[in-house]
Amino acid sequence: MAATVTVVGLVLTGVKSAQAASLNFSLSFFDSTDSLVGEGAFSYDESTPYQDTILSNFAFPPLEIKATNQWFALTSFSATILGKSWNLSQASRTVNRGELLSPLLWAPLDPIKTRVVYDAYSGPNIIPRLTGQWAFGNNRTLPLPSLGIFSNSSGTEGNRMSWIQSAYGQSNGKSTNGGYVMAQEVKPSPENSEAVPEPATIAGLTLAAAGLGAAKRRFAASKF
Repeated sequence: MAATVTVVGLVLTGVKSAQAASLNFSLSFFDSTDSLVGEGAFSYDESTPYQDTILSNFAFPPLEIKATNQWFALTSFSATILGKSWNLSQASRTVNRGELLSPLLWAPLDPIKTRVVYDAYSGPNIIPRLTGQWAFGNNRTLPLPSLGIFSNSSGTEGNRMSWIQSAYGQSNGKSTNGGYVMAQEVKPSPENSEAVPEPATIAGLTLAAAGLGAAKRRFAASKF
């Protein structure tokens, strides 16, 4: 029975560790008057920094992203701003740039938080380049629904970035809105973050229970 309980403890601890690897952030979009006009969220796995070497078939060196950069690929993204919704499947090229060559990346320790690699050459050759902007939608052709989120490279405002959204309304008139967006980590609520005992703790509890049972049996035997 003690072995069984210990194995269960290992399984539970593994589940806890896997859940803790995913970090979740909320997004709050404000316009130039500091009015809240949209909300969103994104997540990434903090146990797996993104790393890749993206080759160029032109006269340019490859672009290498190392695990030590501590940049993380988004596992989810959603946002709704002024009635327009966006998700990770709509991630697109940046303005006047080529195709994506990497996932959208979040750099928590870097002043430039939003990262992505794109093909900077609009021909048969590939020239990988980094940019500090996440882009969604279509930035090149009409009707031009698009969203851009830009990092603040000064590094003085934490997780504050800029955003701009362009779309065409029912009257075919182009509307462009923008402002700033704040990213804030969403911590687990206390009722959902109860600590799961480590295997050593469970083993200790099991031994304690076994000792208590033995003591009860000795006490019962002494009464006769």
